Amino acid sequence: MRRVPAALLLALLAGCAHRSAAELRVRDVTVGDARFRLRWGAGDDRAARQVLRALLAAAPRAERWGPLAHEVTVTLHRDHAALEAAVHRPGYDWLRAWARFQTVDLQSPRSWGLLGVPDRRIEELLAHELTHCAMYQRAGDELTWMYKEIPRWFSEGIASVTAGQGYRYGGPEDLWTFYLSRLPGTGSGDGEPGRSRARSRPAALPGDPIVDPDPIYQEQSHVVYGAAHQAAEFLIRRYGEARVQRVLALMSEGKRFPAAFAEAIGITEAEFAADFRRYIVWEGWRR
Repeated sequence: MRRVPAALLLALLAGCAHRSAAELRVRDVTVGDARFRLRWGAGDDRAARQVLRALLAAAPRAERWGPLAHEVTVTLHRDHAALEAAVHRPGYDWLRAWARFQTVDLQSPRSWGLLGVPDRRIEELLAHELTHCAMYQRAGDELTWMYKEIPRWFSEGIASVTAGQGYRYGGPEDLWTFYLSRLPGTGSGDGEPGRSRARSRPAALPGDPIVDPDPIYQEQSHVVYGAAHQAAEFLIRRYGEARVQRVLALMSEGKRFPAAFAEAIGITEAEFAADFRRYIVWEGWRR
């Protein structure tokens, strides 16, 4: 991680920042070839310095999946309510940031908790969000990226792997427990017969965190993100990062995700999801 002296950060933010019409402080930052505009309000100077330090380390990690060719605006919101209002996601108490093609809306680290937030947590979060930006910018342009049909498991899983966030969601055994609890005729008290029934029909059901995450996304985000992380690791491990990169390259050439995935990986997304589900339910991860 590249370190910047605190005095230099203070000079950059206090001396070089300017105010916008909305009374936000604004600072333009360059990290390699990537360009950022950091925006924050009164009372968040310290948080802005933390975010700037995190940007210096997080941007190169995110560019593993493609260059941040368009300037990214990172806006600090004073509290969680302000973040929810900005990204139109009411009721998402766990949300700390939201990324689009060239914007990241971030709840000010000042408001995350009473004891403050270590720099590594902010770097981790920004590595995740900037991976979204890098992926969207590589897959399309400002008009087409949202129509590429990139599934949540892929976008969130790749971002989570890049940021090293697997420790937050548990391992494959946690996902195995979730699947068994959702399959008919199984449960924690069923023992081996229940597990055998689960293995005999590991089909997707409503609320499956890979193929149908929306019904559980708001209330069980840890399951959705954990499944996405496990699926992305499984994808990279089985097929290699070069073929995952090829998915993004094919989208940049005009294909949508389903066609790009099938061509680069050699199976359809549905076939991959079924394969991954079997791997979890049949306990292939134990071997």
